[in-house]
Amino acid sequence: MVRTKPTFLSFCFLVVAGCGGKAPTPPADAPVTPAVPIATTPEIDAKLAAADKKDGKEDKVVHKCAGCALHMDGDAKFALKVGGYDMHFCKDACLVRYQKDALGELGKLKVD
Repeated sequence: MVRTKPTFLSFCFLVVAGCGGKAPTPPADAPVTPAVPIATTPEIDAKLAAADKKDGKEDKVVHKCAGCALHMDGDAKFALKVGGYDMHFCKDACLVRYQKDALGELGKLKVD
């Protein structure tokens, strides 16, 4: 009985401690892109095409942050695939807003 008490306590400690600590977290610069692109409408496709041209290149990458009304440069580490386009956002907050409702946010976006 004396041996089982320390063994049992060790077992309980390992269960409470998680048997090795926390799970690894992804690096801060890892892009948070869904595996499946968000489907679009013809109106949204037209906005994405116009937003794509804002940097002077038509390459299916919106380099200007749509979360900042296309005024800030985006970063590939904050990327989201919408239709056939990769959208780059300037910060995580802009990305998260579009992840929650990309079509709704793009519907409000004014591309001039």
